[in-house]
Amino acid sequence: MNTHPSDIPVPGPARFDDELEAWVLTSYADVRAALREPRLTASGARGGGDLDRAGHLEFRAAAAAAAAGMLDGWPAGLEPAARDMARALPAERPVDLVSELAGPWSAEVAKRLLCPGSDMARMATLAGEVFAAAAEPGDEALQARAAQATLELARAFSGELAAFHVQAFVALSETLPCFLANAWLALLNDPASAAMLRAEPGLMAAAIEELLRHSGPARAQFRRATGEVALGGVTIAQGGRVALMLAAANRDPEQFPEPDRLDFGRGAARHLAFGDGPHACIGGALVRAAAAAATAGFIECFAGAHLQGPVEWRGGFAIRAPASLLVSR
Repeated sequence: MNTHPSDIPVPGPARFDDELEAWVLTSYADVRAALREPRLTASGARGGGDLDRAGHLEFRAAAAAAAAGMLDGWPAGLEPAARDMARALPAERPVDLVSELAGPWSAEVAKRLLCPGSDMARMATLAGEVFAAAAEPGDEALQARAAQATLELARAFSGELAAFHVQAFVALSETLPCFLANAWLALLNDPASAAMLRAEPGLMAAAIEELLRHSGPARAQFRRATGEVALGGVTIAQGGRVALMLAAANRDPEQFPEPDRLDFGRGAARHLAFGDGPHACIGGALVRAAAAAATAGFIECFAGAHLQGPVEWRGGFAIRAPASLLVSR
């Protein structure tokens, strides 16, 4: 689609939003600077969120090493499994790419990499509650359920990296299918780009980066100022809340010319879909690898598919993706 999505803010100057009770940053330069600002720490929509704990950097280093180990030990059968899943879907009826491909594939990746012997049905339910709270950070009831779900998920893992394993499981089982749904919708709406990717599979890595920029599911993150911060031409007081509009920043024409157009040659690795700086997503490489494998299967079998009916959406303010993608071939 060549028009700016109406639900993504157009990048502009920093402004205060009375409803959010937060400074809203939308430009690429402002959002990237905020992500790298040590005086802005993780926070919910209405505040909350602890200050960075002692040992946080050590934890992230250990978690990054664990994520790298998962990539090194990537099961050999996973990538063929993605193609097999796509090929097995029937051609004689419409197919929901979310429930019949993106969801099952993501669950399989999470199971093989993280918890091959666990109760996947229960863990998937818990991950869904964590995801729902992340999508709507201002909903206190969702936050309370997510806190309990996180504790139960943590008990399914052991060791000092249980918190990372919970994050990775939610990322692979919930965030990954959301990204795939967004990315595949973009490709369905741009048949020329889909055809290019099918003809030149060597573009896949670059395509995933561009799709993360263009169609990443994470729309916003919140931060809280631990001290006075000058950013984006405004002064944020200690305790002030800041909404970082990632999707808007990734569509900033000052950083990405013609930002609403897919361009696999633009070099979109500078995108902010996984955040940036000291709080960047540790599992980004896992999501990239799993998304590339699944998208290869999608491109092989559904590059010329046609959407059936309007797209319905799931998620909320901070995360949003198609709830289903019904297509015919």
